[in-house]
Amino acid sequence: MKVLVAGCGSIGRRHAALLAARAEVAVVDLDGALAARTGAELGLRHFDDLDAALAWGPGGAVVATPNTSHLPVARACLDAGAGVLIEKPISADLAEAEVFLDYLAGTGGSAHVVCNMRFHPGVAGLAAHLHRVGAPRFARAQFGHYLPQMRPQARYQDLYCARRARGGGVILDAIHEIDYLMWLFGPVAAVTCEAARLSDLDIDVEDYAVAVLRHASGVRSEVHLDYLQRRKRRGCEIAGQDGTLVWLSDGKAPEHCALDLYTTGTETWQPLLASPAVDDDACYGALLDNFLAALDGRPHDLLSAEMATDELRVALAARRAAETGATVVPLEMAA
Repeated sequence: MKVLVAGCGSIGRRHAALLAARAEVAVVDLDGALAARTGAELGLRHFDDLDAALAWGPGGAVVATPNTSHLPVARACLDAGAGVLIEKPISADLAEAEVFLDYLAGTGGSAHVVCNMRFHPGVAGLAAHLHRVGAPRFARAQFGHYLPQMRPQARYQDLYCARRARGGGVILDAIHEIDYLMWLFGPVAAVTCEAARLSDLDIDVEDYAVAVLRHASGVRSEVHLDYLQRRKRRGCEIAGQDGTLVWLSDGKAPEHCALDLYTTGTETWQPLLASPAVDDDACYGALLDNFLAALDGRPHDLLSAEMATDELRVALAARRAAETGATVVPLEMAA
């Protein structure tokens, strides 16, 4: 199987390196020097023109370009006969995403969106043990990381997530939290949100957000997102009728991950997972294995383009609620 990776930034390079052990891989980037350097470092074919890269004949393509170019690149790949895996979020523009869904329905092509946190041991553990807490009542999810430390090899001011015009901001950037909450608890009917730029960082987007999601199932999810914490932390607490699940990840390289369960009757916390160093490549590797399965027509656990558009709808509703002061933003789910 030939797989093209479009975009040679940090995440594109990671996808390409992991795919190289699984398929025949090439990379493309409009920055020819970056494409050449990435190709040389990984021992891969490289292109600085998308048309030329697609003429190579890939059966699949990973779109890891900036947010604002995700869907034009994805459409070009689909037109060339390649199934696509699009980096999150599917787009920064809801109308563009909806037009893409109409186009996709007309072509019958295969399009999925990155959901690597579903393969993280913490989130996967929540899904595997959710039944043990009984009917879920509410969840509290969090993500915090200091923006200048997120990509230490680059100036944070140059990252897409630092600029509104490039689809940045912590709400869209940390859409993984919305993804796994909707995966666990279903569609979101309404959102409230408080968001702001609290720091003196050179950015024009929110670096802090707290949202409450009201799922159609009746579950409430609280989501805290920020670019302010000097030590990376991520996790989720789920309270159910019969108990509580708590996942907490602390630090980065190494990332310590713990998952604990408290249930009625035991009156004690039961450790389910305690990993001193999460293998981040294993999460991405599982994601890419699922992508290759999808390309082969085999079962997979990827996020559909339709569901990713609903998640974008929730994220943008949260931002709109924060900007307008609206108490509730009703949502109409596409899927």
